[in-house]
Amino acid sequence: MDRFTNKVVIVTGAASGIGKASAQRMAAEGGTVACMDIQQKALHDAVKEINADSATTGSASAYLCDIGNPQAITDAVAAVINDHKKLNALCNIAGILKLQNTLEVNLEDWNQIIAVNLTGTFLMCQTALPHLINTKGSIVNMASTAALGSHPWTAAYAASKGGILSMTKTFSIEFGKQGINANSLSPASVKTPMSSNAKLPEGADYDLLKKVLPFNGLVRPASDVASLVAFLASDDAVHINGVDVRIDGGMMT
Repeated sequence: MDRFTNKVVIVTGAASGIGKASAQRMAAEGGTVACMDIQQKALHDAVKEINADSATTGSASAYLCDIGNPQAITDAVAAVINDHKKLNALCNIAGILKLQNTLEVNLEDWNQIIAVNLTGTFLMCQTALPHLINTKGSIVNMASTAALGSHPWTAAYAASKGGILSMTKTFSIEFGKQGINANSLSPASVKTPMSSNAKLPEGADYDLLKKVLPFNGLVRPASDVASLVAFLASDDAVHINGVDVRIDGGMMT
């Protein structure tokens, strides 16, 4: 498939996990992918790997960006537009996770998670929307099953993802008549560095943990999530708007 030929796509969190897998998928389909992340070396390594892949018919380029920093967002999006002159899709994958007992969540951790996951996603959308309106483009935001059901130890994370869920629906109706389609994804636990590095809080109940894992194992970032990110960012999904798609193996059914 070459659904992204002559299309410019921004992917945040592109240095690893779902973001990297999504960037790989869209570059393989001919896209010009602007890869954003705060991890400079990992970002450049990911871009080098994508461009060296024989399956890549498009291209990837690196843009260092901390989405918790409003000025960094402004500068990074401006750089993409300066380099490529347009924007066809925005895929907000970047995020952070910290598992904590609710009674032990401090304001600093709460503010950081909200600032990166929710405010950062909002500012990326707000900054990119004028350019996306010009191309009747797409927004794909990463929510989580934590926004939909009872996930222990995720008060701040779940709140941030619940905000993304509601915010995406707002974009879909507010800008739908201008050609924008905005959708979100809600994966269950995904096999990524973020989830692998998340430490359970002291005294965590493992029976609770089992209840928030997919029946058939951890979700795979490339085949399970990136393929859906690419679909929702493409013209194939032009009439899908304001939808949240669960990727959880039926866990919450």
